[in-house]
Amino acid sequence: MKRIVVDQVDGNGIYCSRLAAGGPFVFMAGVSVNKDGAFSDDAVVPAPYHLSPSAQVRYQTQSIWERYRLGLEELGSSCSDVVQVEQYISRKAHADGYLEVSRGPGFMERGRPGSALIATGDFAPEGCVVNPTGIAVIPQDGYKKVIGGTGDQDPGKRPEFGDAYAEEPVYNEIVTAGDYVFTVGDWSSDYATGIRSDVKADDWIWWGNEARNETNFILKTLNARLENAGTSLANAVHCTVFLVDLGDLYEVDLVWKKFFPKDPPARTVIPIRGLGTPRAEGPSTHAEGAMKMESMFQSVRLSDATAREIITTGSPVLGHESEAVRAGHLLWTSAILAGNESGLVTRSDIQSQLSYLFARLRDICEAGGTSLDNLLRLRAYVTNPDDAYAIYAMLKQTVPSDPPTVCITSVPGPLQVPNATVMVDGVAFVP
Repeated sequence: MKRIVVDQVDGNGIYCSRLAAGGPFVFMAGVSVNKDGAFSDDAVVPAPYHLSPSAQVRYQTQSIWERYRLGLEELGSSCSDVVQVEQYISRKAHADGYLEVSRGPGFMERGRPGSALIATGDFAPEGCVVNPTGIAVIPQDGYKKVIGGTGDQDPGKRPEFGDAYAEEPVYNEIVTAGDYVFTVGDWSSDYATGIRSDVKADDWIWWGNEARNETNFILKTLNARLENAGTSLANAVHCTVFLVDLGDLYEVDLVWKKFFPKDPPARTVIPIRGLGTPRAEGPSTHAEGAMKMESMFQSVRLSDATAREIITTGSPVLGHESEAVRAGHLLWTSAILAGNESGLVTRSDIQSQLSYLFARLRDICEAGGTSLDNLLRLRAYVTNPDDAYAIYAMLKQTVPSDPPTVCITSVPGPLQVPNATVMVDGVAFVP
């Protein structure tokens, strides 16, 4: 099946689609805007509740997911067919309201996907507080959503947390569709006290490393889950790593190289504001009750239809990752920045960086047997939320019709390349 695009937004400097399908998968992304790119009327909170973070995120979540619901149904899918979702919020105060609505009636109420919920930064246009992006399957021969996992690392039914948690866990550990395997956003919680006691670094002595402990635990746990689903870490296609402190990437990669000795998956490493524990903003160490990282994977069970292929243009990568990986009809790229280990290779302005990034993305797509016209999803991370409009403008220039879904969020700097202010990754359909 060819790529389909529905519900395009083209106005007020915003140019994107909310849903795009390639093969049996649908990619979703978008904030609370209407087709003209203006803030949606149905997302505006009336007085006296307009100052409430909970009200703001509930109204916006209802607006976003209602559009997802309608678009998915148009494509022969549904909110019940979502296999994986990552949800970016501006502040931790937005988390509970988002979960209550997105897991409520009409949306991801039952058979929930793998999920990650992350506090990152601000969104464009101003006033948006939540930015979810996800993947759904269009049920057809050989492709149907199946819930898996071991049950070892989910919170279970927790009615004391609210209605969204009363009947089933807020996410599932593993969801499969055909030969694709989608994971939850893994972290090191025991769902009782916060950080697991066997992961927490002792705070009475200086040995040990928090990020290294968490990475070891996550990858060991993930490997068991993937083997239970009929695959392994060696078949991972892409991973998104969320780091509270980008300085921890060195320790993460010490572990990463042990678990992925060769041909690692494509990867995007994102600096973030915080994870789900603790509830409050600010804490950042184990001694304060805060975890350092979370990671979410896409993997495959190898078959003739999903042979995993490492794609490279010969350009250097940053860290222990492959430039891109193709599996079946999908090509996944690692994050691209306008530089290397020595710093920027362009001028520092956003336009110069974006010109380089989109040229690199074009080259990777061509090396993988596709083109920018077949982009299904573009994710971009900026240190200045106002730069989102430059990304939309560049996208309109390079993909003048049928644009991909676009997820843009601001993140705390600095990024992996000194003086870089934006990074992007993509998923493309390979005909």
